[in-house]
Amino acid sequence: MSLPTPPSPMPGSAPRQRASSSRFSGQDNGGYTDNARTLVVHSGITIRGAIENIERLIIEGTVEVEHLTAKELLIASEGVFRGVAETGTAEIAGTMEGELTVRNTLVIRASGRLIGDAECRRLQVEEGGQVTGKMGMITSPLPGTKEHAHVHAHEAADTATGDGKA
Repeated sequence: MSLPTPPSPMPGSAPRQRASSSRFSGQDNGGYTDNARTLVVHSGITIRGAIENIERLIIEGTVEVEHLTAKELLIASEGVFRGVAETGTAEIAGTMEGELTVRNTLVIRASGRLIGDAECRRLQVEEGGQVTGKMGMITSPLPGTKEHAHVHAHEAADTATGDGKA
């Protein structure tokens, strides 16, 4: 007697291994379990509106949102993101149009295009990658670090003396 075949996934749903088998070279799980609050927008799919409560967004299609907050944003070479995003890390191999704030590292691949205003702590642009707009660097220490506590203690002392230094 043979065992029954497991049901196939719902149409349009991704297999569980999909999120970790990214099209990004050398991409690892980033410490997340497979599909833990991960949204993959596949090629040919467009999402417009709000996306909330995700850790990782992988865009192979098109996403248009007013505001996105995530730990990780990955835009594949054929992917397009339009809107405002705040992330921990971002990798752009496709097109990002709008405003982007990256608290840590922003990587723009050779096929990547960033159109708009962006700021990040660390920036890596491969040869061929394009940035059109205003780019700013975040120079303040990361929250929770020893340097961050020192800066705030120093700022508080300057404010208390009234000399207005920042």
